[in-house]
Amino acid sequence: MNLQPRRIFSRIAVFSSLIILLSMACVARAQWNPPNPVTSFTQISDGLEVHQTAGVLRIQVTSPAILHITYGPESGAQEHPSDGVLAKRDWPPAQFTVESDAKTITLTTAQLKAIIDRSTGALAYETLAGQRLTTDSYRQLHPAEVNGERTNHAEVFFAIYGSKEGLYGLGQHQAGVWNYRGETVDLSQENTDIAIPLLVSSNGYGIFWNNPSRSQVNNRFVHMLYLTAEVADKVDYYFLAGPEPDRIIAHYRELTGDAPMFGRWAYGFWQCKNKYQSQAELESVAAKYRDLHIPVDNIVQDWFWWVNMGEMKWNSNYPDPPALIKTLHDEHFHLMVSIWPYFRPGSKEYETMDKNGWFIAKTQVGGFHPVGQALYDPTNPEARKYYWDNANTALFKNGAPDGVDAWWLDTDEPETEGRADNILVDHQLHLGSGARYANVFPNFHTAGVADGQRAASDKKRVFILSRSAYAGSQRNGVTAWSGDVLSDFVTFQRQISAGLNYAISGMPYWTTDIGGFISGGDLNDPKFRELFVRWFQFGTFSPIFRVHGTRNPSENELWSYGPETQKILVDYDTLRYRLMPYIYSEAWRVTSERYTIMRPLVMDWRTDVRAQNTGDEFMFGPSILVNPVYIQGATSRSVYLPKATWYDFWTGEKLEGEQTLQASAPLARLPLYVRAGSILPLGPTMEWTTQKPEDPTELRVYPGADGDFTLYEDENDNYNYEKGAHATISMHWNDASQTLTIGAREGSFPGMLEKRTFRVVLVKSAHGAGVAASETAEKTVAYSGEKVRVKP
Repeated sequence: MNLQPRRIFSRIAVFSSLIILLSMACVARAQWNPPNPVTSFTQISDGLEVHQTAGVLRIQVTSPAILHITYGPESGAQEHPSDGVLAKRDWPPAQFTVESDAKTITLTTAQLKAIIDRSTGALAYETLAGQRLTTDSYRQLHPAEVNGERTNHAEVFFAIYGSKEGLYGLGQHQAGVWNYRGETVDLSQENTDIAIPLLVSSNGYGIFWNNPSRSQVNNRFVHMLYLTAEVADKVDYYFLAGPEPDRIIAHYRELTGDAPMFGRWAYGFWQCKNKYQSQAELESVAAKYRDLHIPVDNIVQDWFWWVNMGEMKWNSNYPDPPALIKTLHDEHFHLMVSIWPYFRPGSKEYETMDKNGWFIAKTQVGGFHPVGQALYDPTNPEARKYYWDNANTALFKNGAPDGVDAWWLDTDEPETEGRADNILVDHQLHLGSGARYANVFPNFHTAGVADGQRAASDKKRVFILSRSAYAGSQRNGVTAWSGDVLSDFVTFQRQISAGLNYAISGMPYWTTDIGGFISGGDLNDPKFRELFVRWFQFGTFSPIFRVHGTRNPSENELWSYGPETQKILVDYDTLRYRLMPYIYSEAWRVTSERYTIMRPLVMDWRTDVRAQNTGDEFMFGPSILVNPVYIQGATSRSVYLPKATWYDFWTGEKLEGEQTLQASAPLARLPLYVRAGSILPLGPTMEWTTQKPEDPTELRVYPGADGDFTLYEDENDNYNYEKGAHATISMHWNDASQTLTIGAREGSFPGMLEKRTFRVVLVKSAHGAGVAASETAEKTVAYSGEKVRVKP
């Protein structure tokens, strides 16, 4: 196969020398922050306006736990078009009080205090009990000219208290760093790096940096945190009070938008490679999966299925696309197709975009981009609509049965091969300077597709796989993936911390190219097969479960790795499908409660210093502790069990937490532990997510603590759930009385399973363990919607 140099490029530092020098200056300035005293203050309807010697500080009480902080010149900041990041701008009034004395001005809400030092202008944040969270010690603007625009660089210095405070989030980055204490992170979109400007502290607060230009978070001087932005009319951030990360993330999503449900099929297994070459190949692979009875729901057509980039016209290798899609749908597959934001001359689409001035840049040289290839401007609403109309006409067809089911929006950082900087920063957008809006391209691009599909049909839920994202992308039905990463164990290890920081950035859906993308991997090499197995095990417990990559030879299906490897892969694939009642119910919590499925340990054990610094383990939902094996040749790995009682998933052995153990990890075993108090629902084995009713459902109960679980169901793939068409069944385990209460069903939907069977299994050593259904159950419950109490 002729592989063009699609995405392989040198990772070059994002920031210009100007920004680097600015950061260095911040370190020096921290030694003598010049005072910026308060000259006067005024209480306004939603907060405070504080006049300082060098500018105006404004504190708006967005909610009792969210303060919006801006700082700018006395005359007011210039207004620019909205970047579209904030989803909620109108907030109900929140109660607060203001008190002042000779030294301070204190604004108090129902959840926190903001204390302004009159002599310096420093802004301290405290809990109501007086715990100091952090202090905005100094903030300022530096006049600058960027991309031809007279503007400012913005900077804020925060004091960091205590040596044990951990810093997390900021999107997805590839340095293998989990806790960013003592580190510097550039916030600029790039293949494999995703900028999300939410910082979460283990000290119980978050900072949402409300600036879409290239920014930097610098904690190299560990007692000061420097936030800088390349383009700003004012300093602008939101302070989010926790103390728990779940609350901080909930505040972030309230600001930037909630994540909708995907179709049930999207949580199943995705088959992909670089790339399927023809209609016949796609049909053949799908048929073989069904012949082998291997669970799978989705297949993906990667790039160059088109005649001309941007034209969205199938080439001659796909002679009958409607028949292809019908065949796949008849085999219970969903099809995702890759589309790009680039256009090449030679099509009416290119000519229309060009004639209307809807391109950002037309001439690029180097890497994958030939002279004349053009990038469209999704910040222009007309261009965005035209892009969607093409995709709809050619592919989605208003949700028709022969339309595609999901979108792969590739290269939407946008891609910058052949140059060191983001391509936007020296161009103009419809919104204005590309430097001012450098990070928001993926938001506008994914919104055009998401909004277009929602308007065209409510029968298929939007699913977008995007190589980039920004604050707010979650509301567009976006799953980001970690980009074009290498196929080796070092890179695999780095995906774990990258994914965990992305998750704690408030972004619930993420995945990787299982096995890596670049440099392929020899299917006949035992070492690569080992890598693929270990990565596949990790992928089983990622929010979205998907293989991809460039292989030698080109196969990448589960049978491609030999019969012994295939058995391991299929076992984990089967486990993923058995866990579907659990996964889909937790997905409902993402939408309804602003929950996070992929959970770094600090989310549930925030004050545990060991948990704060563990970036290679995570909770998958509330119950399952996942410990990826990322060392080649390893047959065991060190596992930290936080404070709780735990059960080995594979054996049922009971273990106490607050200990480190050496877990057995032969190639077929990923160390998994289930928290006591868990009620873990396991469905029957399936070949696709809706093959049959999830009946009977095995309820594995792990004694040792009280616990709760809510089982969620709906019609699987439309938007009726938003209108109330769904049902929940709450469950509670009382450990003292050893009683499981299955609550009355709430809600209903067409096609709901009115009567069902629950097999209650009380887990212990060698009972209720492993992938297979338990041979015996303590109780079998015939459930018809009424409350039931069970003593196993």
